[in-house]
Formats: sequence, structure tokens, C-alpha cells
Amino acid sequence: MLVEVVAIVGSHSFADLHKIKVCCKDFLDAAEDSYVWRRVSLNMFPLIQWLPNDKASWFLNRCKECENVESIYREGLRKYFISPNGKIDGLDMLKVAAQKNHKEAKYMCGMILLCSKDDELRKQGLEHMRFLRKSKCVVSCRNKVKQLLIGFIWRNNSILVRNLSPLCNFKSTCKGWKVKTSSWILVDDDDDDDDINLCEHCRWDHELEFSYKLFNGH
Repeated sequence: MLVEVVAIVGSHSFADLHKIKVCCKDFLDAAEDSYVWRRVSLNMFPLIQWLPNDKASWFLNRCKECENVESIYREGLRKYFISPNGKIDGLDMLKVAAQKNHKEAKYMCGMILLCSKDDELRKQGLEHMRFLRKSKCVVSCRNKVKQLLIGFIWRNNSILVRNLSPLCNFKSTCKGWKVKTSSWILVDDDDDDDDINLCEHCRWDHELEFSYKLFNGH
């Protein structure tokens, strides 16, 4: 039970995990459990360590060794967007993190798969996005991905290629999501209406536009 408590603390804040470790030996021992390392938050660390130090490198390597889900997600991002030949490996790693219900990984998998020309892969992408919409976190996931990538010029590589075939094939006649909201700007997940009478495909076509802009897709 103590390991679970420490893991919950660590999953919210690395700084709080450090504080709890110095409280007593029992907390320190619990913090060394691999279960804690798999869940510890990496929010304090940038996606790329431009000026790594020994302590930070050791910590991040330990997270990687323990298959920390956030570490898997970040490694997937780096491989997919940075490595010239890493798209397949990067997407595979993002899928692993998504299967572990890492929400930003689900968002990235959803967007990447919805860009595919393969109908089956697009269906997989829809499942990821439906999960996030049901969890009311599409907008927050998008914002977290954007925040993590801010300042990285490599995102200009136009690696997220635009699919010219929209998900909705009835743009001129369907009663799309835009009809009810009268605006395509979502600033909060509470605004993301899941009314079944509205066109779901229009919703995801709109989300793809955000991603194309974010990753400078074409």
C-alpha cells in the first residue's frame, strides 16, 4: 500500500516525490520500487535534454529501464519526429504508451492514424480519439502536446502529411459539429459536445486541422 501511495505522489509531481523520499527510510525504500519508477511524472524535464547533467541523465535512464510510460511516449515522439528513419519505430512506441492509456500518446496515435490513407488504420485512430473525447480531455491533450513541442525547429519537417480525403464526405449537407457550436474554436474540454446527433467525423476533421498546423503538415 505504501508503494501505491508513493507512486500516486510521483505520478503527479517529481518534486513531491523527492520531498517524500527524504521523510523517512520507509518512504525512501518504497520510492525505489520499479512500480513507482514506471509511473513517475517527467513534467519537469524537457523533451530533449540540450544540456544534460549526470543526475538528470541517471534519473531519465532509470525511468527508461523501468519502462516508464511517459518515457516510452517521449521516446516515441523523438523517434517519430526527429529520426529520419524512425517513423515506424516511433509510432510503435507511441502505440505501446497509448495501450497503457497514456492520454497524450493516444492523442498522437489518433492524429497520426487519422492521416493514413488506410481505412482500417483510420478506424484505429478514431477509437483513440473517442476514448479521449469520452474522458473529456481532447483539448487538454492537444495543449500538452503543443507545450512539450514548443521551440523545437525539427517540427517544421512537415512530417504529418495531410490526407486530402476528409473523414466527413458530406460537408455541404451534413449537420456538422460546427452548426451547433457556431465556432470551431475550443478552449475547454467542457465545450467539446458529444451530441450523437452531430457529425462525429466533422469533429475529427477539425482536430486534424489543428495538428496539421502544429506540425506544419501539408
